[in-house]
Amino acid sequence: MKKIVFSCVCMAAAVVSAGMKLGVVNLEILIKNHPSHESNRALVKSTADDYRKKMDARQEKAKALVEEGKKIQSDWQNPMLSAVAKADLQKKIEEVQRKLFAVQQEMRAEDQRCQEELADLQQRLFKIEKKDVETKLAEFAKDEGFDLIVDAAACGFVKPDMNVTDAVLKKMGVKEPKK
Repeated sequence: MKKIVFSCVCMAAAVVSAGMKLGVVNLEILIKNHPSHESNRALVKSTADDYRKKMDARQEKAKALVEEGKKIQSDWQNPMLSAVAKADLQKKIEEVQRKLFAVQQEMRAEDQRCQEELADLQQRLFKIEKKDVETKLAEFAKDEGFDLIVDAAACGFVKPDMNVTDAVLKKMGVKEPKK
C-alpha cells in the first residue's frame, strides 16, 4: 500500500512539474455504473440459481438413498429373518451405500465445477466492463485534454476538484449514477 501511495505521489509530482493536466476517477463507481453491470450481475445470479437447483435435485437423490438405506437397515434388524435373507439385505445395504457415496462424490465434483464456472463468468464479464470503461475514460481524456487520469484508490489524498468521475459518467451516458 505504501508503494502505491508513493508511486501516486511521484506521478503527481512529475505531472505538476511538467505542467500536465491530471485527473482522478473512482474506477469502482465507473464500473458499477456501466450500462451492462446490472444485467451481468443478474446473469451471474441466475446462473448460480440454476446451479443451486441442480445441487438441490442431487441432494434429494441422496436423501432418497439415505431413506432407502434406513428402511433396509430396519428390515435387516428383524429377528425373524433367516441368515440367507439377512445376507441378501446386507448386500442391498452395501449397494445403497455405494450409490450414496457415488452421489456424494458427484455432488462435490459438480459443486467445484460450478464454483469455477461462476468465478470464470464473473471474471470475464468484469474484464469486458473494465475494458469498456477504460475505452470511455481514454476518450474522455482525449476530448478534455487530460494527460493522466488515475484511480483515486491509488492515491492517499486528492483535491476534490481533480475528481472527474461524474464527468466520465456523463460521457458514458449515465444519467443517475449509483455511488
